[in-house]
Amino acid sequence: GFRKVVHIEQGGLVKPEKDDTEFQHPFFLRGQEQLLENIKRKVTSVSALKGEEVRVRQDSVARLLADMQAMRGKQDSLDSRLLAMK
Repeated sequence: GFRKVVHIEQGGLVKPEKDDTEFQHPFFLRGQEQLLENIKRKVTSVSALKGEEVRVRQDSVARLLADMQAMRGKQDSLDSRLLAMK
């Protein structure tokens, strides 16, 4: 894959004073411009999730939200009862 090459002098932790960033890829060769079209950008997208998985996650979130609201109601009720006992 296409990746940056970090020089040992730079160490990778400190921003270099000058930008000598180098890249490495099997199709990235000097004088071989025709190979550049073979280099593709890595695509990460949400489309990897199927619609059904998204729906299941939405259902889980809705169920979790309902549970949280019920717990909030119980907590409020207990708080008011405790305050009345004081």
